[in-house]
Amino acid sequence: MKLLPLWLLCLSALSSMGHEEAIEIGRAASGQLKVANLFDSPAALPRSVFPGINGQATGAIGIHSVILDDPSQDVFQIAPEADCRFILVAKQAGMEVWNDHGSGFMNVGQSFYIGPAPFDTHPVWNITLPTNGIVYSLTLKIHDLNGVYDDSEPFELEFTPIAPAQLTIQDNQDSVIIYIQGTPDADYTLQAATSLAAGGNWTNMATNHADVSGFGFFIQAKRDQPQRFFRCFHE
Repeated sequence: MKLLPLWLLCLSALSSMGHEEAIEIGRAASGQLKVANLFDSPAALPRSVFPGINGQATGAIGIHSVILDDPSQDVFQIAPEADCRFILVAKQAGMEVWNDHGSGFMNVGQSFYIGPAPFDTHPVWNITLPTNGIVYSLTLKIHDLNGVYDDSEPFELEFTPIAPAQLTIQDNQDSVIIYIQGTPDADYTLQAATSLAAGGNWTNMATNHADVSGFGFFIQAKRDQPQRFFRCFHE
């Protein structure tokens, strides 16, 4: 039996935490596989939490079979006799998707096991060389290995890296306000120290959620307090 990497085995548990984006697959009345619903593009990928996977990555964007027919949209459930795969048609430099063994990146033309309906699979989507503000893309199509249905039309997926946290300091007369921009609290911690000496005495700071659009959280520091240095720390 082939053992899969731990991070690949844990994808289902990780994807069940919080809101999940999805690629929903059905079939048309004509017998062609089709994308019934696609996540809002570009999907923002966080810093990778998977051992051995660098850059920005997520396994929370799943590929699901539709569970209800919708004749008004020409979308119907896939019969269990079909055996589905997705095929990587094209990929932009710096954007990868890991194969279904978790052993490496997919090459153009390779297929990823999805299986018979109902299915719910979670590939690892990975921006390996993230540049803030750049949109990266992959092109896929869905294939039925058993030939019950025709291949879907190729469709494009777009991803962008979540920008790292940034500190912004605003002078407010008798105090200063330190904003942490562009990150949820769970990703970064605001820390302070009285010295920048090697080893420093960095301690976590209690913060508040910000009402300013685009900012994650903030702290207000009085001017009469001892000098301190601040940083955003990612564990």
